Amino acid sequence: RHKDSPKMGGNYPYELTSGHSRWSIHSMNITNQLMLETHRGRPHIVINSADAARLKIADDAEVRVWNDVGEFRVHAKLSPTARPGQVIVYNGWDPYQFPGWRGPMDIEPGMVKWLHFAGGYGHLRYWPVQWQPVPIDRGVRVQLEPLPPSR
Repeated sequence: RHKDSPKMGGNYPYELTSGHSRWSIHSMNITNQLMLETHRGRPHIVINSADAARLKIADDAEVRVWNDVGEFRVHAKLSPTARPGQVIVYNGWDPYQFPGWRGPMDIEPGMVKWLHFAGGYGHLRYWPVQWQPVPIDRGVRVQLEPLPPSR
């Protein structure tokens, strides 16, 4: 029997999911010029075309994505293949590639991996963006809105 995902992040209409990009493994090759030319070359959020039309979000427009945990800005990529109500930011974009170094990990609620508190053992060195075991794997609730064009 189907069970809806819990509304992690708050009671918002869109469910942010993630996955591996076709063009890189984690952040490897994400700044490789040849690989960047295979797609838009910067972080993007995939939005269902009908949802985008309702929100008045144009293709490649900058959008604000937020929930009760935080927010980030990213450019839209419209696609009829995204499920209505679903938005997708693929894995592999480093924080410095987002405005203000804020990306999807800044809106992801969740439990801390306690191993991350261990330190001084050489191989146990974690960055703050590595709290979660995987990127947005269960769906995080968000809201989005178009931002005015920047000059």
